[in-house]
Amino acid sequence: MTTTHPDLLVSDPPSANAALVRAVLRRAASARHDPVPQRRITYERAAETFGAAPADAETVPAGAASGTWIRPPAAGRPVLLYLHGGFYCIGSARTHRHLAGRLADLAGAACLVLDYRRAPEHPFPAAVTDALAAVETVRAAAPDAPIVIAGDSAGAGLAVSVATRLRDDGARPPDLLVLFSPWADLTCSFGSHRELAAADPVLDTEDLLAMAARYAGGADRRRPELSPVLGDLAGLPPVLVQVGGQEVLLDDALTLVEGVRGAGGRAVLHHWPHMFHVWQWYHPILPEGARALHDAGEVIRAATAV
Repeated sequence: MTTTHPDLLVSDPPSANAALVRAVLRRAASARHDPVPQRRITYERAAETFGAAPADAETVPAGAASGTWIRPPAAGRPVLLYLHGGFYCIGSARTHRHLAGRLADLAGAACLVLDYRRAPEHPFPAAVTDALAAVETVRAAAPDAPIVIAGDSAGAGLAVSVATRLRDDGARPPDLLVLFSPWADLTCSFGSHRELAAADPVLDTEDLLAMAARYAGGADRRRPELSPVLGDLAGLPPVLVQVGGQEVLLDDALTLVEGVRGAGGRAVLHHWPHMFHVWQWYHPILPEGARALHDAGEVIRAATAV
């Protein structure tokens, strides 16, 4: 990651579409009380508004899970593994293929979007196991290519957990981590949970804690495999973090960046003070989402250039 991609503080006034999306998210907040199966259906129906899967999308096994390959026409040397968000309980390759596909297109990369097994049916460590298997799937498909692991929310936290596991196992690390609004502390103990609760139109800390309990399945949520920001962040690959200033996970992101830097690693922060959780997901209708993905694509291209 080069100095041509420094930290960014994007404090432009929010667009008119940002206000509209925020209003829709506020109205949808009641869905937090729905059971997990219904929330999965609602999420997938919302994603359908952004289009069907590419005609050449290919589903392949990845250990006990599966993934969907998206190969943009201009895909070059890097390969992207995308880990979707959704509290480790909802979300899928289908809900995130529009986001992962656009990031892959901007990065000039082929992309495997992983359908890791979800809680509560498959609690920790199933998602970590599946993501590690997906790394092997990606490497087998492109043995000499630079590998980027990207994700949003829970998927971003999972990306860090996978990178630390590869480090601890002495395995080849990814070349870059790209993290959108990472959920990296499943104890939800940072101050932004209190300070930004009223501002966040997407996340509720009590809901996060309930989902964290489903995923942990009785394991201590302070374990670094579950809350990687609370563990050893030394020896990780370069990291790009994008976070909104109106989300309760703001401190997860800031603490992660500070921790990587404090351990001698390289981390770039793109902070959007007026944005909400994973605004990149709305990129087809949200200018701020489109720009954030463009910036991330530029960082990936620079980090994986020959």
